[in-house]
Amino acid sequence: MKIFTYVFLLLFMFLTYACGDDSSDFCLSNQQSVQVGFYSSYQSSDTDSSVSNVLIYSTGVDSILYDEATVSDVYLPLSMENDSSQFIIEINDLKDTISFVHQKELNFVSGECGFIFSFYLDTVMYSDVSFIDSVAIDYDEVVYNENLENVKIYLY
Repeated sequence: MKIFTYVFLLLFMFLTYACGDDSSDFCLSNQQSVQVGFYSSYQSSDTDSSVSNVLIYSTGVDSILYDEATVSDVYLPLSMENDSSQFIIEINDLKDTISFVHQKELNFVSGECGFIFSFYLDTVMYSDVSFIDSVAIDYDEVVYNENLENVKIYLY
């Protein structure tokens, strides 16, 4: 009986060790963010536009995501509780609002990483009162650990 216990314990330790790996670098973030690029509406082709003095904050969370930054693309975190996320983009004291309507799906990544949400963009709404000319969804799926531009914002 003791041999059975030792063999079982040894087998259990071996299997536990074999299932784990050192790929904890893969579990860098639980954050799901829409990658947004800024473009000039005056250009005939899509060329990145670098924008200065950008202030971006969410209407749902009291946090500033970008503060007086110079950016050509930004990462905007989507809400895990709601089916929409809204952000205020301010450039040189001019404000526009952008809203993402999205669906979410819970996916299992691994034992170390746990579960994450994958998001699907349905609609992007925006106020074009200041500097946003138009918005286009380029890639509607926001997937964990991918570096794809989801939305293009064309500026006046």
